Amino acid sequence: MTDFADQLCVVTGAASGLGAAVATLLAGRGANLLLVDINEAAGTRLAKKLGGDFLCADVSRPEDWQRIATHCTTLGGVRYLHLNAGIQIAPPSAPLDEYRFQNMQIDRYRRMMGVNVDGVVLGLSHLLPVMQPGGGVVVTASLAGVTPYEVDPLYAMSKHAVVGLVRSLAGHCASLGLTISAICPGGIDTAIIPAAQRSQAALMTPEHVAEEVLTLMAPAENGKTWAKVAEHKPAWIIRAPGDKG
Repeated sequence: MTDFADQLCVVTGAASGLGAAVATLLAGRGANLLLVDINEAAGTRLAKKLGGDFLCADVSRPEDWQRIATHCTTLGGVRYLHLNAGIQIAPPSAPLDEYRFQNMQIDRYRRMMGVNVDGVVLGLSHLLPVMQPGGGVVVTASLAGVTPYEVDPLYAMSKHAVVGLVRSLAGHCASLGLTISAICPGGIDTAIIPAAQRSQAALMTPEHVAEEVLTLMAPAENGKTWAKVAEHKPAWIIRAPGDKG
C-alpha cells in the first residue's frame, strides 16, 4: 500500500464527487492536501473538514495554474497529483437533446474543452516540474474515452484526448521518476451526470472509484489506461494497439 503520510497530494475538482472522495481517502491516510476547485464555498468547507489547504482556481486558466504551482513550491513540491476536474457539454438539468453534436453551443464547447483538456495539459505543464521523483499522476478520463458515447460525442472526444496524452507521456514521466495513469470509470453518481440518464444506468459511488485512484498513484505499469465499470469488479488495463504488456 502506498504511503501517503505527510506527502503533498493535489486534487482538482476536489469540492465534490470523485475529487472529494479521493481527498477524503487521502486525508485518512495522513496526506497533506491541496484541494483545487472553482467552487470556493464547497472547497473551503471540505478543506477545513479534512485539515488541508484550498485554492479557488479555474483549471482552464494558465494564470491560475501558475498560482497553484507557486503554492506547491512553497510547500516543498508535489508527490501525488489527481487531475480530476471535468464537465459535460451541457448542464445536468438540460434535456439530452442539448448534449447532441448537432445542438452544440460554441460557448459550452469551449468551456468543456477548457476544463477537460486544457485543465489536464496546463496542470501537467505547471506541476510536473515541481513533482518529487517517486510520485504519481492520475488523470480522470472516462469509459467514454475508450468507447463511443452517443449521448455526448464532444465529451467523448475530450476524454479520448486525455487518454492519448497519458499514454504518450509515459516515457517523459518515467524520465522524471514519475508514473502517470488514466482512470476510465463508467457512470459515477456525481453532479455531472445528466438527470435524464440517472434512471438508465447503474451508477458507482465515488468512494469505490476513489480506492482505484489511490492504487494508481503507484501503478504496476506506467502510462496505462484503466477501466472501472462496476463496484464489485477491479479496474483493468485497456491496452493501446501494439501494447502487449
